[in-house]
Amino acid sequence: MPNVLLFLTLLAGPAAAQQTPAAGHDPLDCYCRAQGRIFAPGETICLKTSEGPRLAQCRMEINVMSWSITASPCPEA
Repeated sequence: MPNVLLFLTLLAGPAAAQQTPAAGHDPLDCYCRAQGRIFAPGETICLKTSEGPRLAQCRMEINVMSWSITASPCPEA
């Protein structure tokens, strides 16, 4: 019986650890980086793509900050 208890403890251990938020991490401190600068969620910039310059928006994608490339070309300056 002790082996079964040890097995169940080991089985539940990693799952419980994955649900615990990282100490000292504030999800509101997330940001995107590009062109040597830091951008807040929701900000848009012009990025070079294989289809030419396109507008990109900083956003959360599955718990990771990422640039979401749009179909909109960059406005002419």
